[in-house]
Amino acid sequence: MGQISFKNWRVPTWTLVAVGLLFNIVSALLTNFYIDDLNRQTNEIAQLQQNNDKLIQLTWQQLETVERKREHLLEVLNAAEIVGASVPEEIAAHLARDMTYWLPDASIVPDIKGVPALMAALDVVQDEHREKINNLYLTNQALIGENAKKTEAVSRLRSLALFLQMLGLALVLARDLNWSKDR
Repeated sequence: MGQISFKNWRVPTWTLVAVGLLFNIVSALLTNFYIDDLNRQTNEIAQLQQNNDKLIQLTWQQLETVERKREHLLEVLNAAEIVGASVPEEIAAHLARDMTYWLPDASIVPDIKGVPALMAALDVVQDEHREKINNLYLTNQALIGENAKKTEAVSRLRSLALFLQMLGLALVLARDLNWSKDR
């Protein structure tokens, strides 16, 4: 049987350098196009989360404001009931205007008889605000998961780009090696 000899097997230096340069170019393209795009996407997601957090805070403040308006109305009506008189027209008009912001479609007459309907309408407004807060919170939770996946992908791509760069550099530097046994 004949033996196969690998003594004369050599890879031309220019091939190693070319492959090394190709790896470095692929690494640069990977960084420039994919990693930068994923970083941009993660920044957009973070910005969206911050906007949602601000909306949650504002909606929560509106929810509390509706509660303060409710308390104010009940205090005025309770004071009028204790005195045994109706709410003065000027105060009633002011309360009605104040409530119209939160209940634009309701006809508001601030008196004891209208309290149950008014409270039910304010409950609906508060429930809508709570639902909005819940939806924004759930959206943020989904965005957190999406951002984690993109961050993980960036990490993997950075590792791959670094590996390609190191391998390319090693192949480029291989031109300086002397592969013959002569030296």
